[in-house]
Amino acid sequence: MTNTETTKELRVIALLDGRPGHEKQTMGIIQALQVRVPVQLIKINVSNITLLDKVIQTCRLYLPGVGLPHPQLDKAHLLIGTGSRTHLPMLLYKKRYNIPAITCMTPPKHLRSRFDLCFVPEHDGESEDGNIMLTIGAPNNSHNKRKHRKECGLILLGGVDPKSHRWDSSRVIKMVEKIVKTDFQKLWTISSSPRTPQDIATMIKQLVDKYKNIQFFDYTDTPRGWIEEQYDKNSEVWVTADSISMIYEAITAGCKVGVFPMEWLKENSKFKRNENILIEKRLVTTFMSWEQGSTLQEKKIELNEAQRCADRILQIWWPKNLL
Repeated sequence: MTNTETTKELRVIALLDGRPGHEKQTMGIIQALQVRVPVQLIKINVSNITLLDKVIQTCRLYLPGVGLPHPQLDKAHLLIGTGSRTHLPMLLYKKRYNIPAITCMTPPKHLRSRFDLCFVPEHDGESEDGNIMLTIGAPNNSHNKRKHRKECGLILLGGVDPKSHRWDSSRVIKMVEKIVKTDFQKLWTISSSPRTPQDIATMIKQLVDKYKNIQFFDYTDTPRGWIEEQYDKNSEVWVTADSISMIYEAITAGCKVGVFPMEWLKENSKFKRNENILIEKRLVTTFMSWEQGSTLQEKKIELNEAQRCADRILQIWWPKNLL
């Protein structure tokens, strides 16, 4: 297909690594493509491989040869995937079938130039140049359905990550309690994540017994799609600052978003950069500002990075589909 051809159906190969956050980025862009053009989607699950297999795949990529065959790729138009596990298979498929390869997040330097397009969050600290397109946070599968209920609020908790921040469960619980106690007319839904330590879940259950306007859902008890339903329903969402993906999902869903601070280990980390970007763009309200009297603010911009990424893809390869 040439870059001037109008396609009636775009045949997209999604490489999926089984990580929900990565798959949301990939599927968010594909769903945004479907807004512009019919899409025939083929999913390929990429399993983890041994170090030896990685070396072999890397050699196949750099040495003469035909790349990696797959029975479903012969007439495909586009390869897209998120996460390091998808990089080598995607580039080997590209090598064999000459299909544009697109990834989210920053690929390693030795592979970066081999991708046709990389969607990279601003907080990664890269410059927009060549095949790099910067995004405000990562693209995701959230949408603003404008069904938010003012009487409902959501609190989402991250957790321990010894590489990025110090987690203080008592401090987090004190901030959570102040929110639910101050805005007692709202029904607050609280949920944990895989990184949330067990002690904070115990403390939240004590808050549930103390306040009638709280309900708690452990992440293990929430089915696929539950969090998206919560974004649609709750008008205000508070998120711990370490949970970058959930912050941008809530913003994209049109929620007013507050952020609980974390103690970062490095001042120049992507987490700190992300926090600064969110504040500078006035996309969130910090807990400190809220304590000083600020309210969770309406957004100056409506965020939909998945659609912006999809439109860039069409603009480069199939511009007539944007007409």
